[in-house]
Amino acid sequence: MLTLAKKSETYFRDYVRGGGKENRKRQVSRIVEFLDWVESTEKVNSLHNLGKRHVIGFWKAHRHFSDETAYKYWLGISKLWDWIGKHEEPPSPHKSQTFQKSVLKGTVITEISTVIKAARASHNLTIQQLANVSGCEPLLIADIEAGKTNILLSDILRLFEILKIKFSFSTPNFTSGTPFSPQ
Repeated sequence: MLTLAKKSETYFRDYVRGGGKENRKRQVSRIVEFLDWVESTEKVNSLHNLGKRHVIGFWKAHRHFSDETAYKYWLGISKLWDWIGKHEEPPSPHKSQTFQKSVLKGTVITEISTVIKAARASHNLTIQQLANVSGCEPLLIADIEAGKTNILLSDILRLFEILKIKFSFSTPNFTSGTPFSPQ
C-alpha cells in the first residue's frame, strides 16, 4: 500500500465498520488499487490533488475492464470523491454499447469506413472522443471514415475492439465442382 492509500486509512476504517462488510472491503481494495495506480504513474502525493485527469488516465490504462467491473471501480472512486470533498462526480468509464439490431438487422456492410462511422454514431461519440478512448489520432479516424486505404490493419482492429464491432469473413460457395483458378 503506497502513501495515498495510507493517508486514506481513516476513511476506510469508518467505511468498513457499517453496512455489508464483505462488499465494503472489496470496494476499499478497488479504491486502494486506484490510489496505488495514480501514485505510481502520476506521482500525486496528496488526496486533494486527485482530479478528473487521474481518473481518465486510470480508465485508459484499464480498458480491459468489463463494463460491470469498471462500474464497480467507478462506485469506489465516487466514494473516495465524497470523502475528499469533491463537488462533482468523477468521470465515468466509457461504456460499451451495441448496435441496435433494428438498425443493422440482416445488413451486410462491406465498407470498413461505413462500419466504423456507423458504430461511432451509435455510441454517440465524436471523432475526438473516439480518439481519446482508442489512442488513435483524430486525423487517422477521419481518414478511415473517409475511406482512405493506406491505414494499418492494427489501427482498424483497435477501433473495431473499442466500438465492439464483430466481423466475420466468408468465402464464395463454389458449387460448379471446378476449382478456382486465376486467369
